[in-house]
Amino acid sequence: MFFQVLSELAKISGLTALISVLIGFILGSVVLIKYIRTRQFLIFNFFLCIIFTLSPWYPSGLGYLYWIITGEFLLYQVYVLIGTVGVPIAILAWLNVYLTTLKPKKRKSVLIIYGTLSIFFELYLFYFLILAPGAPIDSLVGIIKDPTNPNDIDFKGFVLIFLGVSILTACITGIQFALISMKKKEPPEIRWKGKFLFIGFLLFGISAIFDAIIEMGPILLILMRIILDLANFFFYLGFILPGWSKKLLSIKQEQILTH
Repeated sequence: MFFQVLSELAKISGLTALISVLIGFILGSVVLIKYIRTRQFLIFNFFLCIIFTLSPWYPSGLGYLYWIITGEFLLYQVYVLIGTVGVPIAILAWLNVYLTTLKPKKRKSVLIIYGTLSIFFELYLFYFLILAPGAPIDSLVGIIKDPTNPNDIDFKGFVLIFLGVSILTACITGIQFALISMKKKEPPEIRWKGKFLFIGFLLFGISAIFDAIIEMGPILLILMRIILDLANFFFYLGFILPGWSKKLLSIKQEQILTH
């Protein structure tokens, strides 16, 4: 079997991305179990946010796993699709939470607009990747600069614009949502959720920006993956605030009062 060569940086990127994806799946599974128990639809939206927010890191992580098993690279079309098709789902799920909570009157119109744009985005991807093999895909979708690092795609055109707008939308609305939650007087759980979400969106924005526009060496790459993992953990705390964290926060508050 012909074993395709993967660069050392690509291996580090793939391994760290795979770890991040696995952590995200574990945290997402915990949220999904809570949804199954409670049947609260907003919790299901949180599950979609955690799982599909990691979409841009799927090509590196899953592509690396595929390379370990087969010694081959995924097709270019597969790399692009698994890294992009889930982004609209994550944003729509988050906007549903954000609008339902803060701006219910604008919820329907905003979701229709963004949903329509998302459908166009998906059709654009599938058309140029699958249905139009003769199209100049590199300039319309994205370029793989290093053949030994096929999961590092430099997105172009409408794809780049859509992904950039999605990340900005998520971070801006998420930070606003967190700040409003932090100002709530009662109950205290809401304030803590706001604090955790603020940290989560801030860390996610840093990780996404570095991954998208900055050429990173091994050390910085590992640091950004750690930041991504922390972002997902704080998302989990902010969305769910599990019982163990409530107990921990209660203990800390009591200690502060006694000193």
